Amino acid sequence: MLVSRREVEIEWGDCDPAGIVFYPRYFAMFDASTALLFERATGMKKIAWTKKFGIVGIPMVDTRAKFIVPSRYGDLIAIETKMTRFVV
Repeated sequence: MLVSRREVEIEWGDCDPAGIVFYPRYFAMFDASTALLFERATGMKKIAWTKKFGIVGIPMVDTRAKFIVPSRYGDLIAIETKMTRFVV
């Protein structure tokens, strides 16, 4: 299993007027994290592997988030992405 973990600092633009992350922003962060996982698996940046394999991107089949406490501007969060199998 290939696992990629990255830390993300919450930016002002990720937050609603109350200073809490607007939840759809997490899914943009998840997408970027998944692209980094594929970069590790292929050894290529997203723009290179999309051209090489003739695809526009990758579908997210299963995405999960467990919201225990709100994330706020300036917080550092960890995003972990896992791949059980990679077939070319």
